[in-house]
Amino acid sequence: MLHISGQTVQFGPAHPAAHGVLRCVLTMRGEYIISTNITLGLLHRGTEKLLEQRTVHQSIAYMDRMDYVSMMSNELAYVECAEQLLAVVVSTQDMLARALLTESTRMQNHLLNIACHAGDVGCLVALLWLFEDREVLYDIVCTWCGARMHASCIVPGGLRSATLAHSLHVLLECIHAMTMKMDSLVNAVALHRVWATRLTSIGVVATQGTSSSSSGVVLRSTGVSWDVRAVGHCTAYSVLQLCVVSGTQADSMDRVLMRILESIVSASLCSQLCTAALRTSVASAQAHRTSVSLHNVLSSFVGTGTLHGAALHSIESPKGELSVAMHWSHGTCWRTRVRPADIAHVLMLQQLSIGTSLSDMVMLVGTIDIVFGSVDL
Repeated sequence: MLHISGQTVQFGPAHPAAHGVLRCVLTMRGEYIISTNITLGLLHRGTEKLLEQRTVHQSIAYMDRMDYVSMMSNELAYVECAEQLLAVVVSTQDMLARALLTESTRMQNHLLNIACHAGDVGCLVALLWLFEDREVLYDIVCTWCGARMHASCIVPGGLRSATLAHSLHVLLECIHAMTMKMDSLVNAVALHRVWATRLTSIGVVATQGTSSSSSGVVLRSTGVSWDVRAVGHCTAYSVLQLCVVSGTQADSMDRVLMRILESIVSASLCSQLCTAALRTSVASAQAHRTSVSLHNVLSSFVGTGTLHGAALHSIESPKGELSVAMHWSHGTCWRTRVRPADIAHVLMLQQLSIGTSLSDMVMLVGTIDIVFGSVDL
């Protein structure tokens, strides 16, 4: 039996850089980490259990609170999985509006990750700078849905509220200002000598990233151009010019630059979606159109009483591939399982942290982008 000698350091759960609930037992030899043991479950709330024995409309709010940074993506994954079972057909207008909300959420997520990650490294400029754009995006969602975070806007068959033309114009102005700021961010922060020294060649993911069940930015940083939006069957993305960003070095620097570029790509998609939405008269759509045909009405309200079957659906959330599986029996959701990307990524810290220092461990927690509401389901 191999005996590893070294000093044991408890990183978290009270440490601010450990997000409050991450507990890492680090075995260190000098200044460097030789092994890491991660303990999860300190925020366990039983989300999957709460989703059982409830209707679809009642469960949407729980998805908002699972990953409270990427709310719309969680709603979209759950609702589209339910729509597969209900055989609900969503109109093109509502698909465009859903994609617009999802891409807006993706920008919010990446801006928060870049800002907080910069704060962990020691750069307060980006931490204070990028929150201004996030506030504008939150205000747009609030005007549209009535809530800043837990909107519960996406429902089976469409949206809970109508799209406002004024919100689309404000979103276009915000996108233009944000893309101009991203150019300055890359030059002033991301390419700074201190920033590049701290991030380059730290936390390198193995080239066989698929063996670790990684997805999203973490997987694409290894050079694997896998994006559910590009390979899926969503009508909204099939008519858009989608650019899949991938890296080459698979280190922390690659992941930060990829999130900056993905924010610009999401801004481009939002611009295309706003143009398409205005052309298809989404702004004049009626509020809370539960369905677009009599078939949808019967499937949503009458068909659930005898609904029986299982469904699995995956989307590309800002943190990676988010999968939702549900089994319905006699019109009731009997079992629901959610597979977020966060839990696979946080367990990768056990390999990524080997050979790094304690200060690098703080940075690695930020570069993989996790929210423990999704980790501790």
